[in-house]
Amino acid sequence: MKFKIHKLARIEDATFEIKDLTVFVGKNSTNKSYSAHIVYILNKILSQFNRRNNPNNLFLKFLNSNLGKEIKSITDGLDRKVNLNEIPMQIDHDEFEWEEVREVIFNIEEFEFDKLILEVHDFLSQWLINEINKSFNTNSKILKSIEFDNVTINKEKLFKEKTISIRSSEEELDSIRFLQYLFKIISSEYFQQKASSKEFYFPASRTGFVLAFDEIVSGVLRDRFGGQPTATKLTEPTIDFISGFSDIKSGKFGDEIDLLNFFSTTKSDKASKKIMKNLFEFIENRIIKGKILEEKKQENYTQFYLQPKNSEKLELHLTSSATVELLPLVIFLKHFSKIKDRLLVIEEPEAHLHPKAQIEMARLIVMLVNAGAKVLITTHSDYILSELSNCIKLSEANSKDVNTYLDKHELSKETIIDKDRVSAYLFKDMDGNTEVKDLTIDKYGIANDNFDDILDELLDRTEEINEILES
Repeated sequence: MKFKIHKLARIEDATFEIKDLTVFVGKNSTNKSYSAHIVYILNKILSQFNRRNNPNNLFLKFLNSNLGKEIKSITDGLDRKVNLNEIPMQIDHDEFEWEEVREVIFNIEEFEFDKLILEVHDFLSQWLINEINKSFNTNSKILKSIEFDNVTINKEKLFKEKTISIRSSEEELDSIRFLQYLFKIISSEYFQQKASSKEFYFPASRTGFVLAFDEIVSGVLRDRFGGQPTATKLTEPTIDFISGFSDIKSGKFGDEIDLLNFFSTTKSDKASKKIMKNLFEFIENRIIKGKILEEKKQENYTQFYLQPKNSEKLELHLTSSATVELLPLVIFLKHFSKIKDRLLVIEEPEAHLHPKAQIEMARLIVMLVNAGAKVLITTHSDYILSELSNCIKLSEANSKDVNTYLDKHELSKETIIDKDRVSAYLFKDMDGNTEVKDLTIDKYGIANDNFDDILDELLDRTEEINEILES
């Protein structure tokens, strides 16, 4: 999926290509999270539209809008009844010209067809922008415009199908039915973007959500004066995260896998469960050094614990911040039926992790991609970027040497990724605005000089302070 945004908070213009692994890197307050939010919502809209394959509800909104009423007037110049018997039901694109089709359908000489296409396109674009802005849950207009890279709508494309199936039971067609037919084709073309089947968002500050989860969901938090539940606003991706986590805790998550019945399902189910098991055990064994336990409490409500090796289980508030921060990811992986064709948006995967654990986290991200997921991360971590670069470099190295390296570090080939599957963007602060730069990715990995100026500054100040000490 490739798209261009215009005026997103501090970003004037930016073009993003979402690949199997997409990395957003940069300083705080450069709108990385806003951009990740848009990717998530875009995928959500596109996947829902493609699954339903039914834009009729959107068409009704279109008709009821001021623009729709204006566009309807374009078609009102037609005869209100069209004899469909005169429309060729099999149209060969090579032999049949649009002008002939138009003449047969409308039996008129002039029709503002190009204007109609543009107006419907503008409606769809504005509707998409409105849906994205609503997902931020604010009265402010966060995003001004968005464009897909590969949408080209013209009258030839509208009749690319071999069959036009628009007959009514009376074999008559009025302007509304014909407009609905055109709207369906145009909207299908507009939203015909490659999207993952399902999207999951892991927001920053996961520790706070996990430890205060019951209070957030039950509404125990009160306004300091009125004693009423707080009116705290959350964005749609964050609400989706909380809803999914709540469904898991209450046993209502609709994507369950049951490792206890590992051998009782089909061959493909077994393979999927094995993949999921490898992923969450990688986190448990190599990062948090313990297993996440789930215990059903009253009313089938689940509580989570950490079981360190050779130690008693611990309640979450007694565990390390790294454990709590990674718990949602572990839990979702344990409850996914599959990872293939999913979009995972993970903000700050390095949060609360020691540099060594950050390196392991980078490897896990590559493993998620190789298991079939699309992954987008926002990060400030030089360690994450450097290890991702190492994973890319390994794809270019001699296979014998690579196998030796993997054996030495107890890694699998699933921690290697080809450079063409990765995109990376630097969000750079430019006097109050943000410039988004497409980072070079080659056989040496991701161009990683964006931390050099900070390191140089630190070394300069260190040298300056050393001189003061010596004097």
